[in-house]
Amino acid sequence: MSTSANIDILVIGAGTAGLPCAMEAASAGASVLVVEKGDDIGGTLWYSGGQMSAAATRRQRAMGIDDSVEEHYRDIVRMAGEPVDKSLVRRAAELAPQTIDWLEDLGFPFDPSCPALAPEHEYYGAPRTYWGPEAGISILKTLRPHWDKMVADGGIGFELRSRVVELEVDANRVCGAVIEDQTGHQSRVRAGATVLATGGYAASPQMVAEFTPQAPALVTHAAETSTGDAISLTRKFGTKIRNTDVYVPSLGGFRAETDAGRIRPWRDGWGLVGSARMRAPREIYVDSHGRRFINEDEPSNDRRDFAIRQLDRELFWLIFDSTALVAGECLIMGWENADITSAADAGEFCWRAETIPELAAVAGLDADNLAKTVTDYNTAVERGVDPLGRHAPDYPLQTPPFYAFRFQGCAGLSWAGLTVDDRLRVLDADNRPIDGLYAAGEVLGMASLSGSATVGGMSVTPALSFGRWLGQQLAAESSGA
Repeated sequence: MSTSANIDILVIGAGTAGLPCAMEAASAGASVLVVEKGDDIGGTLWYSGGQMSAAATRRQRAMGIDDSVEEHYRDIVRMAGEPVDKSLVRRAAELAPQTIDWLEDLGFPFDPSCPALAPEHEYYGAPRTYWGPEAGISILKTLRPHWDKMVADGGIGFELRSRVVELEVDANRVCGAVIEDQTGHQSRVRAGATVLATGGYAASPQMVAEFTPQAPALVTHAAETSTGDAISLTRKFGTKIRNTDVYVPSLGGFRAETDAGRIRPWRDGWGLVGSARMRAPREIYVDSHGRRFINEDEPSNDRRDFAIRQLDRELFWLIFDSTALVAGECLIMGWENADITSAADAGEFCWRAETIPELAAVAGLDADNLAKTVTDYNTAVERGVDPLGRHAPDYPLQTPPFYAFRFQGCAGLSWAGLTVDDRLRVLDADNRPIDGLYAAGEVLGMASLSGSATVGGMSVTPALSFGRWLGQQLAAESSGA
């Protein structure tokens, strides 16, 4: 085993938090080493919707939007509920406008409508959501050239396809790590501070079972590198994993039975059921028994997520006919009608039939229940009054062929995570800071920043912001400033 030179800051993970942490620290003159176990930088940015939220930004002011950090903070706390960590939320809200302005300075390609109200989540009290044309990849493409230059110039040391296998301790302080490359060769590095930016655990069946036992099974679209490395590395310190009682599934993606626990990533055609705010529904949702379970134009995304959580294996089906298929915007986000008909031809998670009983048979639903559900719904359309409260029952299911598209709720995020203080120092089982050890990003757990809901922008933005802030603070400490 070889020993590397001493460095100021070791960053474990080159994703949403690790990239800005290293970039800020190196820009301030600190010596930085980043260790990434994957084949490329970016982490969950490859899979994320990339929505960010912030108040009091330059873009808001340019659009004449009167907003404040305090109002943003209150909105987050209101929507999140328990067990949100208010001290972390306040810091995230305070740092968020600096992060958005920073991205703008780096040339981030904001959608022209931003800041806006994002229909995919509960509405904020003011337009303060931002995104780019390629979701999380837009953020990565903005950071990459600056990152590449800093690595090429030697400002950032970088080890790709390598992993930290052990944190080393000296006099009760984390002082570095043992790093293993893809050949199995190990080396030691000593560091003044170590930042855990390894992502969550949502791609680990074992950790999902341990820390999110409410999930019926691992069905995820998380990055395959999100295997809970930070939790594994800190077990020897007795770190407390908080919020294991919180689980909020994403509304749904599709998968074939052969997909073995993976929702197909959005970049490969991962379909999502759009928010009722995005288009008027022309389909009905049914559970595994063939019965409707919610009014399909329910405006609250949180209530829809909760309804999905109550279903057997979080499975539900969209039932629609040929008129609904072609009447307006495509029923599946990011798809064309031809994609749906092709999926029906394949018959893995979408099916087509000339009659409702035949549709039930190929889709694995109870034929009698589905027939009654469709009849009752068509009666509601005729009368203009829906027993489930749907505001616009305008599309009867009567024009063959009929379609069934199966969706699956999924654990795309890690809700539990490491416990940290307001300086992002990792705490042990007695809530004492572990000297020299910090964390940012999804390792903190979504519930700490989003409570028991999915608050828009409260995953990506805090990861970027906390990464930047840690880089700045740790660089200042290393220089004695």
